[in-house]
Amino acid sequence: MRTVRLDLERKRRALNSAIQSGMGSTRDSEHGRELLKDPYGSASLTHDEEITAAVVDRRARELEEVNRALEQIDAGRYGICRDCGEAIPQARLKVMPFATRCVACQSRAEGLRRAA
Repeated sequence: MRTVRLDLERKRRALNSAIQSGMGSTRDSEHGRELLKDPYGSASLTHDEEITAAVVDRRARELEEVNRALEQIDAGRYGICRDCGEAIPQARLKVMPFATRCVACQSRAEGLRRAA
């Protein structure tokens, strides 16, 4: 479990750094747009800002998942499916260390989401 915690903490640091870097590049591009009065250049910067914002948003969601996994470790519930209470297979946790459901329960949850 210690290795999982260390990996998750490392991932959390990397995500925090990436989020800060992305937010900084958004500020830089806003400044760049002020300096660049060409309407086509401005549109390009806006598109770049949208892409950067989407990447930052995805990383922020991933950071939330990592933080939840660390909370589960602290609570002694890491690796336990939140729906059925069975152990999540190690192979799944190795690929998705922040998984909260076993494959069967995740499939059911996704099926319900699609049906809604």
